[in-house]
Amino acid sequence: MRRKVANVANSRQKSLIYTCALIGLTVYGVPKLPKLAHGMAGTFTVVWLLFVALCVGANLYFLFGADKERKRLLEQQEVEVKSQGLRPEVRRLRG
Repeated sequence: MRRKVANVANSRQKSLIYTCALIGLTVYGVPKLPKLAHGMAGTFTVVWLLFVALCVGANLYFLFGADKERKRLLEQQEVEVKSQGLRPEVRRLRG
């Protein structure tokens, strides 16, 4: 099954802006977070930091174009699957 990949205009610019905004939010918010300790306050701090790390990681993933590489690999797989239906001598000629 082929995954649908939309071509979003300015996706790298958006990803860069979102990453910068998240870093700014982190720089502003970390000093205001409660100290790491057992209890609700420490749990909130850990969850907040993990969420920020997840968001920054996702934006960096798209910023560096990893999704484009995945799209290329999926298209290559699709071509290979279609070529398996060809005669053996045609498959040998294609490599």
